[in-house]
Amino acid sequence: MHKLRSALSLCGVMCGVMAVLTMVAIGEGAKEELISRIEQLGTKNIYIKASPLTKAREHDAIEKLSRGLTIYDRGRIKAGCVYVKDIVCVKDVKADIFGVSSDVSPRIMACTSEYAAVQGLQPVLGRFFKPSDVSAGEMVCVIGDSIADRIGADGNVGGHIQIGGHVFKVIGHLGRVEWNPDKNAVISVKNYNEMVFIPLGLDRLFINEASAGSISRLDTLTEMVVAVKDIKHVFDAGDIIKRVLEVTHNGVNDYQVVIPEELLMEARKTQKTFNMVLAAIGSISLLVGGIGIMNIMLATVSERTREIGIRRAVGATKNDIIIQFLAETILLTFSGGIIGVVFGVIVVFFISIFASWPIMITTWAILLPLILSVIIGIFFGLFPAVKASAMDPITALRYE
Repeated sequence: MHKLRSALSLCGVMCGVMAVLTMVAIGEGAKEELISRIEQLGTKNIYIKASPLTKAREHDAIEKLSRGLTIYDRGRIKAGCVYVKDIVCVKDVKADIFGVSSDVSPRIMACTSEYAAVQGLQPVLGRFFKPSDVSAGEMVCVIGDSIADRIGADGNVGGHIQIGGHVFKVIGHLGRVEWNPDKNAVISVKNYNEMVFIPLGLDRLFINEASAGSISRLDTLTEMVVAVKDIKHVFDAGDIIKRVLEVTHNGVNDYQVVIPEELLMEARKTQKTFNMVLAAIGSISLLVGGIGIMNIMLATVSERTREIGIRRAVGATKNDIIIQFLAETILLTFSGGIIGVVFGVIVVFFISIFASWPIMITTWAILLPLILSVIIGIFFGLFPAVKASAMDPITALRYE
């Protein structure tokens, strides 16, 4: 009988459900993107990065005879930690690649032969270099997908490219790797598509170009990646590595140990809290819709006093009256919930397209607002229903 009034009350619930679904979907999308970014680093890997030193800290390092992160740390860690499977040594090289356009900034990395296996990289053409290539100082390289496209025929497997005045033979192409930059990450995922790998040791060819007059240490590294045998030993291995480096570096903090599994656990914990906050904010809108439902049901009880009296007179119990009004309330809120879910999915779809935000609609994102809408219906419908059942039947029958 009051279609407009019911529709407006239903809209309040619908908007609340839309808000909850949208916020949960945004929170889940952000969580999945963060987790996938961390997992790309390898949950069984531990990263040791060389830290840049201030003048004061550099003076302290010289006094304490710390040479920074070096290739010798590899042997010390292997000898001191039984959980280690492989250790990869990496050093950044600053040099230009002949034939690559200026809009691309290729990163040249000198590394050991285990790098591809530890990081899960698979050449689509040719191969990654072997331990013999590193030990013999072979002038070979493996290039990323974007670099191969830009160099052209010279970048084919078996071809030759010029890096900083030295000619290297291309022995492999890496496949295309999805990459999303994150400047705020503790340790960012590398863009392998724009990288060139050369055997560790050949970085010495570029010392004069890279140092530009500063003193360069031949054995220093940019990074080491430690692959642990089993994920359950990652934290134990991390503690041992920190202790080994603390002793060998004489207490100088010229390195940083990053454990992706630790970051992953913290990310999940933070995102769980973030999702709860988002869901709570969305639930406020749903609460407002529930108040609207309560308002309309109180008006309905008042308008249908005579009907209640007739039902009681012919034998309806108080529970029958409560169930009647609760059923009507739940029907309104659940209908608003269903419509809200449909429109919420549409809104989320448009947000993902136009705002380019990571969005993920999970079963939980759909069920949560629906369950909340039913709970809101029961909570805000109970008082009007009890009020209706408490009416005196004789007084209700006399109501005009």
